[in-house]
Amino acid sequence: MLPRFSGFWWTTLANRMTAIVTNHLPADSAAIPVTPLDLTGCRRRSVLLRAAASGRIRPELSASALAERYSHRQRAQLRREAVWNALPVRERLGDRVRLSRVDVVDDGTAEEQTLEALAAGVRLITGARLSDGALACDVDLLVRTDTGAGLGEATAYMPVTVTAHTVAARLKTGSATVPGASGGNGTAGSPDNGVRVVDVVALGLGAPARAPLRHRSNAGDSYKVAVAHVLLDRLGLASGDVGFIGGGTAGYSRCVVIPADRVLPGLERALEAPVPDRPVRVRECEGCEFHNHCRSELVERRDISLMLPGDRGSRWRDAGIETLPQLAALAERPHEVVDAVPVTAVDRESPALAAAWLAGVGYLRRPLKRWITRPELWCGHSFRMPDHLGDGELPMAREIGDAVEIDVDMEAHPTRGTFLWGTFDGTGYRPFTDFSRDGDGGEHVARYWCWLMARRQAARNSGRVFRAYCYSQQGENHWMRSYASRYGGREYTPGIVMPTLAEVNAFLASPEWVDVFALVRNALAANASLGLKAVAALAGFTFSQKDVDGRAAVDLFEIAVGGRDGGSDGDGGSDCDGAPRSRARRTLERYNADDCYAPAAVRRWLRLGAPGVPPLEYREKERTVRTPWISCSGS
Repeated sequence: MLPRFSGFWWTTLANRMTAIVTNHLPADSAAIPVTPLDLTGCRRRSVLLRAAASGRIRPELSASALAERYSHRQRAQLRREAVWNALPVRERLGDRVRLSRVDVVDDGTAEEQTLEALAAGVRLITGARLSDGALACDVDLLVRTDTGAGLGEATAYMPVTVTAHTVAARLKTGSATVPGASGGNGTAGSPDNGVRVVDVVALGLGAPARAPLRHRSNAGDSYKVAVAHVLLDRLGLASGDVGFIGGGTAGYSRCVVIPADRVLPGLERALEAPVPDRPVRVRECEGCEFHNHCRSELVERRDISLMLPGDRGSRWRDAGIETLPQLAALAERPHEVVDAVPVTAVDRESPALAAAWLAGVGYLRRPLKRWITRPELWCGHSFRMPDHLGDGELPMAREIGDAVEIDVDMEAHPTRGTFLWGTFDGTGYRPFTDFSRDGDGGEHVARYWCWLMARRQAARNSGRVFRAYCYSQQGENHWMRSYASRYGGREYTPGIVMPTLAEVNAFLASPEWVDVFALVRNALAANASLGLKAVAALAGFTFSQKDVDGRAAVDLFEIAVGGRDGGSDGDGGSDCDGAPRSRARRTLERYNADDCYAPAAVRRWLRLGAPGVPPLEYREKERTVRTPWISCSGS
C-alpha cells in the first residue's frame, strides 16, 4: 500500500488515468501526461484531445468559437503579464535574501529552463513548466519561500496561479479565531481560516501574514497548483503552500496563500474519477471543438443527457433509464418502480419533458395553481381569480394599473465596471451612462440610484405600490453592491450621492426588487433556454438589435470610448472621428432599452397565463393534472 499523497501515489493515479485516456490510440503512440486541463469539465475530452493529436479524429471550431478562445487566452496572458510586471525588481531595506528572477521562454525547452532555474535557487520563476512523465502542468509563477541561497536541503517553492476567478472573500462574523497562545503569527481573537496574504510586490522577499479571509476555491485553479505542488514534492522542493492571485477581496495586488493539504484531496478525487467510454453532454459541450463528434453519437442513441446534461440525469441512470424514449415512456406510468426506485421520488416532470423533447417542443407550462397566484407577479397583491376575461385582458388590471413598475437592465465591461444602467417605467426609457475614457468614479450609478429612489418615494407618497424588476438579478446585485462598497456616501453633485452598502442590501432584500427570471422559472418547465431573448420571443417581443449580445456590447463600449476603431478621444475630434463612437453609443442604448422593454413584455405574458405554451401534464394519484383557463394557441 503506497503512502497517501506521496509522490509515487500521485504517479500511480496519473498513470492509471493516462492508460485509460490513451486506450483509443494506436499501440505505438507515446503516453501523454495528465494535465490539470484533463481534470476539469468533460473527462471524455481528454480522450478526444489525444485521439486528435494522433490524427484519429478531426476537431471542429466555428470562427466565433475560435475567436472567443483566442480572446480568452489573450486576456489570461494580459493578467499574467500584469502580475509579472508587478513583481519586485530589487530587495527592500532589511531584506535577508538576494532577489533573482528567471522568465521561462516557451520555445520547446520550458521544462529544461524551469529545472535549471530551480537548480540555481532562483527566487522567482515565471511561466514555469513541470513534468514527471505521468503528470505535467504549466505554472504561472514559482516563488521561493525559504531564506537560503543556491540549492540546499531547505530550498522550497510555492506554486502560484493567476486567475480571473475570485480567490478570497472576507470571513463572516463568528468565524474561527487564532488562539492567543504563543507560537502563532496571529493575535488573540483575530480571525483565522488558514489563509495568509502577501503583496505581489513582496513575493520572494517577505512571508505571508494571516488575514481575515476565506479561500474561494475553483476546481481548475486548485488542480493547477495541486499538480505543481506534487511535482515540486517529487523534486524535494515543495514548500507545503500554494498561492492564488485573482479577483475578489484580495485583488490582483495580493497573493492568497493556503496550505497545499487543502487542494490535494480534490486532486486525488479528480484522478480517481472514471473516464467515460462514451460521451455525455455537459455544460462545456457548446464551445468544444468535438461537439459535433459527440452529439452525433448522443443523438443516435437519444441519450438522456441531451435533455438532462451532466449530473442532472444521474438519478435516472441509477434507476436504469439511459435514453429519452425510456424516460418519455414513464409519463403515463409515474408510479412504476424501476430497479426499486419510485419514479415519483426522482422527478415527475422529466418524463413529460422527455416526450416534449422528442416532439421538438422546447417549453411546457406548469399548472397555473403552482405559480399564477404568487404575489411577486401581482405587485404584492393577493391574486383574485376573475369571473371572466376578454381576449388579452389582464386579471387584476385595476390593482396592477395603480402600481409604479420600473424595469432595469445594466451593461458592464469586465475590467471597467458598469457603463450603462437603463430604466423603463412603462412610458419611456431613461439611460444613465458613463462613456468617458477613464470612468466617472461611479457617478452614473449614483444618478441611477437617486432617480430610482425618487420614483419609489413618490409612489409611497401617493399611496401606490412600487416595484423594480430585472431579468436574472445576479449582475445588477453584484455591481450595485460593488459600487456601494467602494464609493458609498460619496456626493458627486448636490443631491447625487452614492448609497451605502447597507442601503443597497436593504433594497435588494425587499419585496420591491423582483427578479422576472425567477417568475419565469416557476412558470415554465424547459428543454430550451430560459434566457431573456428566448423567453421574450415566446411573449411576442421582438428585439431591434438582434446581432448584439453581451460580448458584442463590450466591443461596442470600447469603440464608444474611443478605445477601438473609434477615432480620437475628447471634444477636439472631428465629426468624422466621433461618428463611430456616436453610433456605438446609440446602438448600446437601443440594445439596453430592448433589455428593459422585454421583461415588461414577459411579465404581462405571464400574467395572462403564458399563452401559446403547451401545458405540462402528468398523472398524479390516478388523475390527470391539467391547466385550464389558458389555451395552447393563446386564444
